[in-house]
Amino acid sequence: MALAITVVLLRAATTRAEAPVVNVKPHETFSVTYTVEIPSPAATVALVRWELAGIDEVKRIRLRFDPERFDGFEGSGVVERRRGEIVWSPNAPYAHLTYRAALLHRHAPGKGFDSYVGDGWIVTRTSALFPRSAVLFNRNIEAEPESRARLVFRLPSRWDVVTVMPVAGPRQFLVESRERFDHPRGWLMLGRVHRTDATVQGTAVTIAGVPGAGVPPDRVLALLDRAVPIVHELLGGTRARLVIVIGADPMWRGGLSGEDSFYMHGNRPLQTPDRTSPYLHELFHVSAPFRPAADAHWVTEGLAEFYSIEIQRRIGILDDAGYTKALRLFARYGLWGHDFTRDQAPAIHNNSAPLVLYALDRRIRRGTAGARGLDDVVGVVARAGGVVTTARFLGAVRQVAGENYAAFFRRHVYQGERPSLPEVGIGGAARTAATRP
Repeated sequence: MALAITVVLLRAATTRAEAPVVNVKPHETFSVTYTVEIPSPAATVALVRWELAGIDEVKRIRLRFDPERFDGFEGSGVVERRRGEIVWSPNAPYAHLTYRAALLHRHAPGKGFDSYVGDGWIVTRTSALFPRSAVLFNRNIEAEPESRARLVFRLPSRWDVVTVMPVAGPRQFLVESRERFDHPRGWLMLGRVHRTDATVQGTAVTIAGVPGAGVPPDRVLALLDRAVPIVHELLGGTRARLVIVIGADPMWRGGLSGEDSFYMHGNRPLQTPDRTSPYLHELFHVSAPFRPAADAHWVTEGLAEFYSIEIQRRIGILDDAGYTKALRLFARYGLWGHDFTRDQAPAIHNNSAPLVLYALDRRIRRGTAGARGLDDVVGVVARAGGVVTTARFLGAVRQVAGENYAAFFRRHVYQGERPSLPEVGIGGAARTAATRP
């Protein structure tokens, strides 16, 4: 079904749209400048430099990294090299650190790349350029340390930068995060790329990709225009910025979420033959103000996949027959008889979990005469934010439904029994684990 587009287009094609500039945080006590240099269009290694100023309160920075992705660490002060980590003690109000970051990385052994250098373009994440860091502050010098950070790119001629971070100047961006030591975030696309910028339901959206790759941007924007209000109502709040980067072979043939951004392979449609939507799946992940504990990946992945069909149904692009087909495919290709909290098999996350969540929604609605449902459970979890565990999710269900669902979870989550849903032609039991078409 065609989607009517009502978004306001700001700039399209290869124009350089400016992201909204955020307000400066109060009481910034030191500054950080991150510089990323791409020496040539074909470079497979980025040269990264950190420059710190006014950092008397920074005692030590611990960087944890994959040695296959980062090397060549050098800097002022004391740089201790340990297996899988660097401990950096700047020991001065002004300091610098340099290293090399590999730009080629596979999402899984033998699978597609989640960081790649193409013909005049690069798709990667900030986590591929900046290792995870933990900062120890000297609170005797500054009780409330806060950084002022920016990210600078040095790129080949005529290359553009697409990022969620607000513009601070030519190829310069403000870096803001929840941490006191601000860290770059989100997906990046660099190079001579096609980009479309628009405002969708109050959210500044940028779609960037290799020319000719992926779903036409206007169709993606039309889907977002109808889906974003539902996602905002479901998860609370609004999103100021969203960046979608579109990759091509040999990159990962799926979607991957990041902070205020997600990656999508160019061959992924708005709606797949099994009626799920990769774009809505990743939109849910990006918008959710919670993240899974080790035992709750089934919760977050299951919710994202369930709402990828549920949102389509609500906006009128998936009819009852298509919705039922999606549920039956969940049942057919799910992995049953396994503990969802321990087994991380894709068949559980992508098929079993969304079907169990559908069954949970049906049961809550029956028990509350239609007054409450899974939306209300998600709302409770979203308002609390932070890390969601299976136990916490069960607690949210109990709060919404007004009764204990421990038996339901024991049967369908911990024992992995397929729910019986005769209204959509799904029987119980079964232990199938196959690949969806």
